[in-house]
Formats: sequence, structure tokens, C-alpha cells
Amino acid sequence: MNEALGWIGQIVEWFGQFIPRWTIIKTTHAGVKFARGWKVSALAPGIHWYWPATTEMVIYPVARQANDLRSQTLETSEGTTVVASAVIVYEVNDVEALIAHTYDADNTIAEIALSTVQDVLTQLTWDQASSMKRRVLNTMLKNSSQKVLKPYGVTVLNMNLTDLARCQVLKVLTDSQTPQIVLPTPEP
Repeated sequence: MNEALGWIGQIVEWFGQFIPRWTIIKTTHAGVKFARGWKVSALAPGIHWYWPATTEMVIYPVARQANDLRSQTLETSEGTTVVASAVIVYEVNDVEALIAHTYDADNTIAEIALSTVQDVLTQLTWDQASSMKRRVLNTMLKNSSQKVLKPYGVTVLNMNLTDLARCQVLKVLTDSQTPQIVLPTPEP
């Protein structure tokens, strides 16, 4: 019986799109309204009305937030293999620049921050990176990531390395069904 009358619910839902709706944006968030798919408007916290038939709204947190960046294996400028991970703390000051011009805001921020860790550490030698005061290295990471994230409306408040250590990479290669471990040749 439900399947036979399901079309009535679809018709009611379709007509409901022509009735204005409202949404509340909290003070920790901001919004972007896409009217007719192309007209973009930034929305501040508060109550906002929209027509569901012609408008889509995206609400995104803009208050202080942190993103734990995954570990990555890098080579320093003289060829030492290291593993590094970091955390980035940021806030969004232009939600339109971030949401309307990126597909996935969280992944965009993480990808840019990970690239920054790579860019900074691959320019240093292992001796420089390991002997440098952590505060100085973190400032270099913060400034570098801020420069790249600024066009996306993101303000970097802090960026800290959580791990930095020398490592050795072992890669497991599979040939048909038999896994083999390839060990690197020892350094002279």
C-alpha cells in the first residue's frame, strides 16, 4: 500500500520546494547561499530565508578548529629519509572563498598543509631540522601555510610538528601470490 501511494509524498515534497524556508546559522558557523546555481552570497550568523526550489545553502564552521595531519615520509635536502606529521590550527575568515571555490574544504586545507610540511622540511638538512628549536621550525611551517591558505579565506593560528624522526622505508612487493620484502642496501 505504501508503494502505491508513494507518489503522493513525492508530489507534496515537490510542491514544498516552492515554499520559503528558514535556517539558523550559529555564531561558530557561516554560510554560503548558491541562488540559481551560480549567484554566490556569504551568510553571517543569524536567521536566513531561502527558496529551496532555486537555492542551495552550505553551512560551514568558521571558529577555531584543528586538523591532525597524517604522517608522511620525506627526504631532507641531503637525502635523509624522515617521517613527519603535524597539526594545523586555523579559523575561516572568508567562507565564500573557501566553500565556493573548493570542492571539499577540509581536504583542501589538509592537502595544502601537508604540502607545506613537505616544502619546508625538504629544504632543510636533517642536522638543521633536528637541531633547530621546535618553535622556530613551527613558525616556518605556520608562515608558509598561511601564505598558501590566505587566498582560500583561512587564517592559520598555529602549526606544530607532532612527529619528526629519521626512518627507513621498507616496501612490500607482491609477485603473483608470494609477498617479498625488499630491504634497502646499507649505507657505506
